[in-house]
Parts: sequence; structure tokens; C-alpha cells
Amino acid sequence: MKICIIAPLVIPILGNEQEYGGIETVISIASEELVKRGHEVYMFASGDSKTSAKLIATTPKSFGQGISFEKEKEFNLKAYKMAVDMQPDIIWDHTLAIHAHTLHKDTSKFIFKMDIELKSEELVDTNDIPVIHTLHGPAKDHTPKIIQALSDAGHFLVSISKDQARQFLPFFDIKQHLGTVYNAVNLDLYSANYDKKGDYLLWVGRYCMEKGPHIAIEVAHKVEIPIKLIGKVAEKHEVAYFKKFVEPMLSPKDKVLGMVSAKEKINLLRNAKATMMTNLWAEPFGLVAAESMASGTPVVGPSLGSLTELIDQAGVLVPVGDLTLDENDTRVTSSQREYIDRIVKYMGKIDKIPPSVPRKRAEFLFSPKNNADGYEEAFLKAMYLKKSLS
Repeated sequence: MKICIIAPLVIPILGNEQEYGGIETVISIASEELVKRGHEVYMFASGDSKTSAKLIATTPKSFGQGISFEKEKEFNLKAYKMAVDMQPDIIWDHTLAIHAHTLHKDTSKFIFKMDIELKSEELVDTNDIPVIHTLHGPAKDHTPKIIQALSDAGHFLVSISKDQARQFLPFFDIKQHLGTVYNAVNLDLYSANYDKKGDYLLWVGRYCMEKGPHIAIEVAHKVEIPIKLIGKVAEKHEVAYFKKFVEPMLSPKDKVLGMVSAKEKINLLRNAKATMMTNLWAEPFGLVAAESMASGTPVVGPSLGSLTELIDQAGVLVPVGDLTLDENDTRVTSSQREYIDRIVKYMGKIDKIPPSVPRKRAEFLFSPKNNADGYEEAFLKAMYLKKSLS
């Protein structure tokens, strides 16, 4: 197959050297496997990207977090037009066709939150070339109406967990949904340490209310285990959240590591006692969970969203169905405090999970082979449906 992949331009695609960027990591692993299988793969990304696919640089360098919304639209439109000119079998877009988005309002405070609309009349006409979008995010805020508009326009969709698919179900035509494909982890990079001491907890993610690092810190203090935190503080809502909810809580034993190299992150995951995914929302997937499991490290998180289908016996799921957890909170609520106490009660279960359990489950669910198998099937289905529906 001839496949054109359209990637975001904020962060370059760096493969095994990726320090930050879940979507970029997912794109890289999938594209590398598709190239190995003999597909003709073109990557529309920033010129500083590294890929075995044929790189089509839509801009010389990645723009970084400061890129304007209009600039993203401009270069995404350019990528779409170039891709159509190449007449591929498939256009696989990871931007939700941002060239057709209109930003009405930015209401971000402690989380990223914008009022965005997709105008179908501004979508690039791809004629008989099917467009497939991977649903990387949750079914909240502006995203459901964008997905509905894309579905109505005849674009195809792939979900990254069954729970995410259920959340989006009211917003797409079932004929446009190609199925669920779990994200992959480069299993060769990760390995379990069967002799580790596990003398610290680890949190990895975006500093925001929905990811709940302040919850993880409070739990660590209560169980008297040091915690290390990996994450960026760059966008305005991240800075605001960090200053209000994280900075005042930090003790001398806590280590805020900022962004670390891929090698450092792998080592930290491998040697941690547990990875704390103390979310206040239902994760649509949770790449950190997959990476932690591949490292032989159990995940501690709420019984919400994708974690309920990914973790199984490879970690500790804390029941939260009776709690009112809301990522839009602007303070530490009584439900959050109950959530903290409940996690503390469940922490002892970590010691009963040997590293082999999460590692084997990662091998079963998150291999690049399984991922590429799923997308090959989705691409062929989209090609068939595009012809039969047109």
C-alpha cells in the first residue's frame, strides 16, 4: 500500500530518541513497522524528524509549543494538498484535519480547554482517497463535535481502546468506525528488572488537573515512599497548575525531574516500585501504562476508562465509581481527598505483583506487530468501504 501519514508539527518524530510526545511515539512505532512490511510510507512532518519512511518536510523544523493556531492550520493544509497530489491508497491523519478547524475561544486554566469547530466545507477534497483519523484523545470538550463532522464528511476513524470507542459512539456513523487498535510500545527498548529494589514511586505525564500529579505526591507522602516526577511545564495552563497544586506540596525527598531523555525515562520506569497514574479522568489509552508494563513495573490507577481493559492483573485498579472526580476542578475537593486515602489503602497490593506479570501482558497487548496488523486491516477496510460507499 501507498500510505501518506500526516503528523502534527509541534514536536518532531524522533523514534527511539523521543523524549516527549505520545502521539509522535505512536506514529513512529507504527510507521517503522509498516515500512518493514514493505509498504510505501510517506511521512508528512517537520524536517527535523527521524524516520525510515520517506520524509516529506512540510516545514524545516518543528514549531514547538508556541505555534499559533493559524500557523498549524496553514501547514496542515499544505500537507493535505501535497498528500492528495501523490495519490496514495490511504491518508492517515493524526491532526483531526486541523486545517478545517476554527478556534472560537481558549478557556484553558489548569487543563487545556478550547472551543473549536470543524467546518466541513473547508476540508480538503481527497476525492476517492480514504482518510483515516486515529482518535488520540478523550470524548470531551470540542472533540466529539469535530469527530461527528469528520464522520459526516465520510472520513474514517480508529479508536485506541474499547472504552474510548464507547464514549465516541454517539458521535460517529458506525460504518465510519474501523475498529480499535491498541497503541504499541517498542518492546526491544524496555525490559523488566527482576532484581530491582523499587524504592521510589514514579509519575510521568502532563502537569494538569486531569493527570493528577498532586494526588500522586500526596499518596507518596502518606505511604512514606519517595516519588520522582517526569513532565513538562511549558504551556500556560501547565504553569498555572504546577504553581498552585504541585510546587507547594513538594518535600525534600520529592524529585521533579522535568523532561528527561528517552534512555533516562526507560531506566526510571524499569526501577520504580510502581508507576502512579492518579488521573481524575478516564484515559482514552494511557501510553505511560503500556510503557510501565513493558518495564515490568505495575501501574496504580483508577478503575476508569482504558485502564480497566489494559491493566488487568498487571497493576492495581482503585474503585472510584462512587466518587465525584472532575478534571475541571480548581481546588482539591473532598472526593479527591477520599481518592487519595483509597489509593493509600490499595498500595500494599503492589508487592504481590512480580515484574513478569506486567511485562508479559505488555508483550501480549502492545507489540508493534499487533499494532501494524490492526492498521493494515483498518486501511484495507477503509479502501473497500470508500469504493462501495461512493
